[in-house]
Amino acid sequence: MFGKLWQRLNRVGASPIAEVDPLEAYQLWAESYDNVNGNALLFADARAVHPLVKGYQLSGKIVLDAGCGTGRNLEILTQDNPRLVAAADFSPNMLHRLGSKTNHCTSIIAQVARLESLPYKDALFDFVLCTLVLDHVPHLQRAVSELSRVLRPGGSMVASCFHPFGKLLEWQRSFKAHVAKGQERWFAARYYHHSHSDYYRSFQSTRLEIIDMMEPRIDETLKPFYAKAGRADLFNRYNGCPLLLVYELRKQ
Repeated sequence: MFGKLWQRLNRVGASPIAEVDPLEAYQLWAESYDNVNGNALLFADARAVHPLVKGYQLSGKIVLDAGCGTGRNLEILTQDNPRLVAAADFSPNMLHRLGSKTNHCTSIIAQVARLESLPYKDALFDFVLCTLVLDHVPHLQRAVSELSRVLRPGGSMVASCFHPFGKLLEWQRSFKAHVAKGQERWFAARYYHHSHSDYYRSFQSTRLEIIDMMEPRIDETLKPFYAKAGRADLFNRYNGCPLLLVYELRKQ
């Protein structure tokens, strides 16, 4: 949701690829989403987000993974035996991949849903995780309002997104997918520029208090990903630039 750097590191600095609607993109991407090695954005996101999730006591809690994709965060969400984890994503193909991993886990319920219209009752969840999704949503306020609506007062949320800095530099959220037998094409998932102040206003207006905010940057730990892609020049150019925004929030 929402998105990641592929082996070519979003082809930053390369010729632009035609963007497609996020739903179309993730329907296409689902087949290879779990098979990509050397994914810098997901590596950076997990490094920032997973320690935060571990800090919450989720045992016996009701948890939402909003924009769950193929379930890359389910292991960290279920390690403390929550009462229930609802996994929601707008892509049926992504959820199909998730389903193959959770056939024997009765505490996970997966459902096709968009962030802007979540099919859950008010104040249902104790904890919400939403990673790399909000920048794929054109109407940020609507999505944040829904996330806040389903979170109980006093509940917590961790949200990450592609840093708005990337949009200003025209970085693309690109990937390869099969279009015919033996044929692959590059695609780019459309995403939107939501500024720091856009996020702040959306959170503030929906009673989501910002507890902390981080801006993980491109650093030496990501250098091997660039080297593997043969783009050390891009690492040298963008080393130190912000890659993600990560928020810790609490419902007032």
